[in-house]
Parts: sequence; C-alpha cells; structure tokens
Amino acid sequence: MFLERAKEGSNNFWRYLVSIIAVVAMLFIGQIPLGIVLVSAQLKGYDISQFTKNMDFDLLGINPNIGLILIVLSFAAGLLGLFLVVKYIHNKTFSSIITGFSKIRWSRVFYAFGLWFILSAIAELIFYYNNPDLYVFQFDAGLFIPLVFVSLIFLPLQTSFEEIFIRGYLMQAVGLIGYFRWVPLLVSSLIFGGLHFMNPEVAEYGMGLMMVYYIGFGIFMAVITLMDEGLELALGIHALQNIYSSVFVGYKGGALQTPSLFMLTELNTQAMLVSWLVVSILFLFIVSRKYEWKNWGKLFGKIEFNQNP
Repeated sequence: MFLERAKEGSNNFWRYLVSIIAVVAMLFIGQIPLGIVLVSAQLKGYDISQFTKNMDFDLLGINPNIGLILIVLSFAAGLLGLFLVVKYIHNKTFSSIITGFSKIRWSRVFYAFGLWFILSAIAELIFYYNNPDLYVFQFDAGLFIPLVFVSLIFLPLQTSFEEIFIRGYLMQAVGLIGYFRWVPLLVSSLIFGGLHFMNPEVAEYGMGLMMVYYIGFGIFMAVITLMDEGLELALGIHALQNIYSSVFVGYKGGALQTPSLFMLTELNTQAMLVSWLVVSILFLFIVSRKYEWKNWGKLFGKIEFNQNP
C-alpha cells in the first residue's frame, strides 16, 4: 500500500526533477542563518576551519543550544520545501508519502520512540558497566535543561525531513521505475548512507565501519517501512536516536556536539555496530510480533500499482 501510493497525483519526470532541485535549494536557504553566524565569527577572529571539522560551537563562543537550532533550520526549510512540492507540483497529500493508510498512525510513532529508547538505554547500561572510565558526567543545568527542550522540539524536524524525503518521497519515486520492492529498499538505503558520507564521524572513526553502520541503518529502516506500510515506526526510531545522542550520551567527533548528560571520551565503533545490530534485531522481533507481520514477501515482491491505498 505504501509504495503503491506513489501513483497518486502527478508523477512526470520533470516534476521530480524540479521538486528535488527546489528541496535542495530550500536546504541551502535554511543554511543562511548559520552562514551569517560563521562569517561573523570569522570576522571576530575565530578559527572556522577547526569548527568545520567537528561542528563544536563552543569553538566559536556560541551557545551550543543556539548552534543546534542553527543546524536544524536547514532541515526545517527542507521539510517545508518538500511539503510545498508534494502538494503543488505533484498534487498529492503530504500523508501519501508518509503512510499507506488514510491517516498517519501516531501511536506507532510514539511506540517506536519509547521502545527504541528502552532498548538503547539497556544497551548503554551494559556498555557502561563494562567501560565506566569512558563516560564523563558533564551535567550543567543552565545548558542541559534548555537542551532538552531544544532537542525535543527541533531534532524531530531534522529526522522527519530525512525519513520523509529519503524513505518516503524518493523511495516511492524509485518504486515507480523499480517494479520490485527490493529495488527502492536498496536504493534508498544507499542514498541515506551517501548523504551521511560527509558526517564528521566518517573522518574521525573511519569510512569503512561508519558507512556499514549508515547503510545498515538505512536498510533496517527501509525494511520496517515496507513491512509496516508506512514511515511511522521509522520516524519514531530516528527521532529518538538523535535526541538520545544529543541529550543523554554524546561522543567526540559526532555530528551533534551538545552539552549532553554524559560524554564518551572514546567511541568503540565495533562495539557500537554490535550493539546497534542486537537492538535492531530485538526491535524487529518485538514489532513483528506486535503488529503480526507475516508476509515478508513485501520486501522482495512486485509492486502492484493496481492496489487501492
């Protein structure tokens, strides 16, 4: 039902071309405030080259919570642009690229958010038990309390844009020409990995392991999207993932440098991959039982465009 909704509205090639260009343009427009701040900081004598390596706003004398908002503004603008092109260029409802059903299933979003938090917290506690010396407690009420509100309000805009654009809009678009479900599953996952290629983690911890993680995460999210006929579970997971690393446990070299509750002085990427894999398998097992996923052919079968959403 989800991929089949791509047939709704107008789907000429030029519409996709113009829409993608427009969304990318909106992303750049959303970066203008950050650009102004960076130019201002450079004029004041700050070393911008150091900042671009790890996106640490402390290096520019800027409150990291303000910095987080500046980063997210680009994605917020992209999300607005995506909404406009879907509605006015493709003549579709925005929900058609989010869910295969008539309404967005918000209960699934919150369920995935909560379950992923529980599983992530358990994995974190196990890692902390074995590596307590790697954690630095850095609670600062003046920074942490605003961080919680900023993260809860703004980070879902960033994660929602990535999910809706890549695993919604683009995955449906690829499905129009891919015919088999595994094609948009794989292509969207490679796009997701490619868009994270410039993340500071890749330079800090190595391209091999980090790209395996990003592409693997993309495949996992695409699988649950196709099995559940919508993005709701993926939206909840991705929002929690970024909020968790922003608020609870950050690490050196991460894309989000925030005054989190704890800071990891060293990131064991191999342990991270194993932990993520275990959490993902457990999540998949739990939701497949809860929502009674039985037709795993949804991942490989032919896309039937004659179905009604």
